Amino acid sequence: MRVGSRKASPNRSLRTELGLAAGFATVPFGQPAFAHGAAPHGEGDLWHAWHADPLITVPLLASCLLFTRGVLHLRRDLGRFPPGFGRRQIACFVLGAALLVVALLSPLEALSATLLSAHMVQHILLIALAPPLLVLGKPEVAWVWALPVHWRRGMARHGPLRSGLALLSPCARPVPAALIHMATLWIWHSPMLFDAAVASDTLHWLEHVLFFGTALLFWRAVIKAHSGREAAAAALIASFITLLQSGLLSALLSFAREALYHAPDTMDWGLTALEDQQLAGAIMSLPMCAIYLAAGLVMAFRLLTPRGSERARPSPVATPDVLKPSR
Repeated sequence: MRVGSRKASPNRSLRTELGLAAGFATVPFGQPAFAHGAAPHGEGDLWHAWHADPLITVPLLASCLLFTRGVLHLRRDLGRFPPGFGRRQIACFVLGAALLVVALLSPLEALSATLLSAHMVQHILLIALAPPLLVLGKPEVAWVWALPVHWRRGMARHGPLRSGLALLSPCARPVPAALIHMATLWIWHSPMLFDAAVASDTLHWLEHVLFFGTALLFWRAVIKAHSGREAAAAALIASFITLLQSGLLSALLSFAREALYHAPDTMDWGLTALEDQQLAGAIMSLPMCAIYLAAGLVMAFRLLTPRGSERARPSPVATPDVLKPSR
């Protein structure tokens, strides 16, 4: 259903932003498909290790195209972007999706099979950088507007879907989400399972899905908690829990007296296995912990802000009429 008059097509700068969202994911399709890419044995081979795993490229490309279609429909049907969704959200989504390409389809993916430090950089992108950007991008808004009208109505009236979401809602709260994410990280960083994931394409793919999925759950719970003081307090606790466990895990990697993981080819890059592990611990302790600390400080500032001095927040993104439950 059209809720606004038809306007002119978006301007050139908007089309450029949307073109980035839809087009960058098509780049890896020109390369052969490998689950880990061709592992480079030196700097000369590194930039030839781009790959296109269909299990990653197809969903990523589909989500970008759906996001682009939804943004264009929003601009066409409403004549403008609704409050709470605009160019800033588009930029966050584009950047978050681009970081997923770097983490999963670039030479970093192939290098992570050899160096634990590269593997840790990949995990930071999957856990601490791309997920919060994607959550801030509010892709669900664009995705809903990309669907045909009768699909939107069907989703709004689909009882089992609504019941399933209500059943899973406790897991989407800050503290439970943080505990789920923490358990996932520690389980997959056990030496036996970590080495098995490096050696197996299937386990490696499952590891990334669980890391990224639980990170999305955690960041969505924390970012959406800004709307109330009680929710902000829960998000502060969740951020502290995640910061604490990340610091502990990085300390175990940095101060271990021997290499915990099997890494036979690190000498090709001028590092012993223990030096590579110590570097991975340092990488984890600095940027990742800094991100969690920043999230906690934002929540603490929210709690310390007097109620009377809080600025009026923008109204939530307009919900299409077809998604509003009928009475």
